[in-house]
Amino acid sequence: MKRKVTALLTTLLLTLTLCVPTLAWTEYGAIYDETDALGSDELSDLGQYTLPQLTEALHLDLRVDIFTNEDVSEGTTAGDIATYVYKDSGYGWGEEKDGISLTLVMEPLADGSYTLAETDWCVYAMLSETRGDGQELSGLVYDAVEPYLNNAQSWTGEDMAASAEALCQAVNAMAATAADYLSADFPTEAQQPETVQSGEASKLGDTGMNYVFDLRGMLSDGEREQLEDRAEDIALRRSCGIYTLFVEDFTAYGYGDDPYTALYQIYHAEGLGVGEDRNGVIIMLSMKERDYAMFVYGEWAEYAFDRYGEKQLEGRFLSNFSDGDWYGGISNYLTACDEFLELAEAGKPVRSSPLPAIGIAVAVSCLIAFLVCMILKGQMKSVRKGVDANVYTTAGGGLKLTDSYDHYTHTTETRRKIESDSGGGGRSSGGTVSRSGGGGHGRSGKF
Repeated sequence: MKRKVTALLTTLLLTLTLCVPTLAWTEYGAIYDETDALGSDELSDLGQYTLPQLTEALHLDLRVDIFTNEDVSEGTTAGDIATYVYKDSGYGWGEEKDGISLTLVMEPLADGSYTLAETDWCVYAMLSETRGDGQELSGLVYDAVEPYLNNAQSWTGEDMAASAEALCQAVNAMAATAADYLSADFPTEAQQPETVQSGEASKLGDTGMNYVFDLRGMLSDGEREQLEDRAEDIALRRSCGIYTLFVEDFTAYGYGDDPYTALYQIYHAEGLGVGEDRNGVIIMLSMKERDYAMFVYGEWAEYAFDRYGEKQLEGRFLSNFSDGDWYGGISNYLTACDEFLELAEAGKPVRSSPLPAIGIAVAVSCLIAFLVCMILKGQMKSVRKGVDANVYTTAGGGLKLTDSYDHYTHTTETRRKIESDSGGGGRSSGGTVSRSGGGGHGRSGKF
């Protein structure tokens, strides 16, 4: 038994040892980190939001790749790796594959940290002739990021937080330099989609609204001002922004055809939220197809509005919007948010009660126990006390076993078809479902 336990533990240890290296990498949108040692909230925001948004604006693919030199053959340079990855991974914008990448090849140390030599990083750029000179852009970006990547104190491996900070500064420098170089190539208003020309997709900060963004004209000026004042008061008292967004068509913002994804990208692109953690709740109503989404972001906001709380919050106002009562819906939404945040401040956030689940579990357990007992009882045979001892013996002087055999005959296999659930999803009419993404969570559907 001891040998079996030892063998099992050894096998488990080997399995974990072999699996860990394959999992040691992280992808933050446009940033790939094979070391899994440079992660930070700032780096995540750069990879998931800043670089993709700048890519859309500049029509220039912006990428950052961090590799280790463990599997790099001798003589292979960072430039060789950058060129291969750019072409093999399908980087680049449009048919001309315009883009720029920053590639780092880091050396692992025994303690799990990594160092970076001055020659182990590369800037690779590709640009169509009509837009400029790729070599020139590469040189400009190289000069911009060089102070951060050739700073020996930041890349010794002794402080990976310092390395992560230097990397973030380098990525910001790369993005700013690319934006400056291609600023004249930004799409003009005449080149934008029709919805953008009409002002539908203008930045929320340019509307003069801070909390109630009525880009569809669903409210009168007086109604909007009153709701704006209430939302601002809640934000100041509860340290959480409460936002409402009316649009004609959310797809005009260029974030795809999913309302939830569009909403959390709008939230981050506009820098919404209160405090350093940017706590906030935002709801969006897109009138064209009656799409609805809610997004909650920030530790404090997510504490006050968990998934159960979101559903309860939604029940306080969504029916108003379904009936066309826009002012009443926002008013109820603000009131409910204020109540939920007040409860959270008191340490009693809105949470689902465990009692129904406990009751169901107890009932099911009792039912299962009862059925098992009934089955066992049915299998028992009735017996009676014998009067004579010879009742318990066989004729011929007792029971004698000389040989025994086990004969395998057949195996019976029973299968049951599992029916798929075709009940619909988050886009079904009148329904909403929980969603995750963008560092927070929320709901989306129709209203």
